[in-house]
Amino acid sequence: MSTATRPTRENPLSVGGATLFMVVFTGYFLAPIWWLVVTASKDRSELVTSTTLWFTGPFELPQNVGDVLTYNDAAFLRWMANSLLYAGVGGAVATLIAAMAGYALAKYVFPGREAVFNVILAGVLVPTTALALPLFLLFSKVDATNTLLAVLLPSCVSPFGVYLCRIYAAASVPDELIEAARLDGAGEMRTFFAISARLMAPALVTVFLFAFVAIWNNFFLPLVMLQ
Repeated sequence: MSTATRPTRENPLSVGGATLFMVVFTGYFLAPIWWLVVTASKDRSELVTSTTLWFTGPFELPQNVGDVLTYNDAAFLRWMANSLLYAGVGGAVATLIAAMAGYALAKYVFPGREAVFNVILAGVLVPTTALALPLFLLFSKVDATNTLLAVLLPSCVSPFGVYLCRIYAAASVPDELIEAARLDGAGEMRTFFAISARLMAPALVTVFLFAFVAIWNNFFLPLVMLQ
């Protein structure tokens, strides 16, 4: 004879504490955005004299945004387009390379596979700022500095993306599905793009977002490469 289990009641103190914790940290992360909006709505004199986080004078946000967009013949829009191109294309190519490399390391057995993977893991430990000057010397040897490729090509490599794609491919792409595709006559490239890449879609989105943010925040490499 089975007895009905009584539903457990949550402790109100724990629920209230968790809610308070989330509210505090939500405010902590939203405070810079609020400061940005308030500061952008002030004129130049108020930026120096007013330090409050509230609207104290005339609301100048539309005028300030218009001045930024029209500054130096809309140079800001051109800079924004360059950044989007740099981060978007670099993130997409880095995701593609990481997906193919991670899939190969997870599903193919070849001599030196673990050695290659260990070298890639070692690349995760190298900070990007430490590579800027060696990359500048390398590109200067082939007269490729001050070009788009000088900042785009180094961004197409994501060791962390390769690591993440290998782990996800090993867990989400069954070997039986790959063998079935081969028996049906599908080639390796078609199997990867038509089947494996779709199963790896959550990991690919994550890799792209990580790569996009990393490229967007990488100020030192363009500063060195573009004179």
